[in-house]
Amino acid sequence: MKFWKVQSIGNHFPLIHLDSVTGATAEDVTAALTQLSIDMCRHHFGIGGDGLLAVGMEEGDVRLRMFNPDGTEDFCGNGIRCAAMQVHKEGWVQNTFNVRHLDRVVPCTIEGGLIKTMIGTASYDPKDVPTNIQGELYNETIFAARIDDWSVVLQGSALSTGSTHVVLPTGSFPDDDGFVKISQKLEHDPRFPQRTSVIWVVRDDKALKIRIWERGVGETKGCGTGSSAAAVDWMRRRGEGGRIEVKNPGGSVWVSADTWHHPITIEGTAECLFEGEFGGTQPLASSAKPQV
Repeated sequence: MKFWKVQSIGNHFPLIHLDSVTGATAEDVTAALTQLSIDMCRHHFGIGGDGLLAVGMEEGDVRLRMFNPDGTEDFCGNGIRCAAMQVHKEGWVQNTFNVRHLDRVVPCTIEGGLIKTMIGTASYDPKDVPTNIQGELYNETIFAARIDDWSVVLQGSALSTGSTHVVLPTGSFPDDDGFVKISQKLEHDPRFPQRTSVIWVVRDDKALKIRIWERGVGETKGCGTGSSAAAVDWMRRRGEGGRIEVKNPGGSVWVSADTWHHPITIEGTAECLFEGEFGGTQPLASSAKPQV
């Protein structure tokens, strides 16, 4: 199977064509993509990646499906940008086109290498996030627990920008141990039945700086929907919209909206690193006796 390795702000993915995956039913195709994401995204034993992108054409629009390394299907802002770059490079589309991704239609424009995507509006509605509590989780105590020898209380918000995020504004990032332990606990918090990504946010001059824990992946260098969630939450707290630079560990994107509840535009770049053919992976362990 032919694949392309693509990345945007350090969020990296193997990308394949949807028509290279066949099945008797839609469920068979989904099952095949689920297994492919697990196999292809394995570091050291596969290609390695933060998710699998699968692209095709549907009624004149680009169709994108994204699967996390654990096999769960998700919405992905950086994945849209990478897919847009690749299909434009392959000549499938002109400079302006739509990407259908899960239940959203995302308008895309490519100008001089800069890719603009309009991913829709953010929502704090518990049904959309989703959470199983009543009312919004906005600027409230979202985490209070004892971690080892210290008590931790964190204010934050829970919202969806196509994917579920907990946004934690803080004066400084925690150390690596605290980041992992708290992020893992929040990802699997029972308030979030589909789990959640966790976006730590520090105000940096006129920009936002984030550290990212993605559900089904772990720490990543970039997240488009997470950048949008951080920016939108900042807009809501500030009471106005605008264009905000969000500095991910792997690079910056620019998030714009008239106000926090208006459509969100993300601007950034993407690139193809290399291409090749994927022939499957070896099992993690084998019962076969070594040949000597």
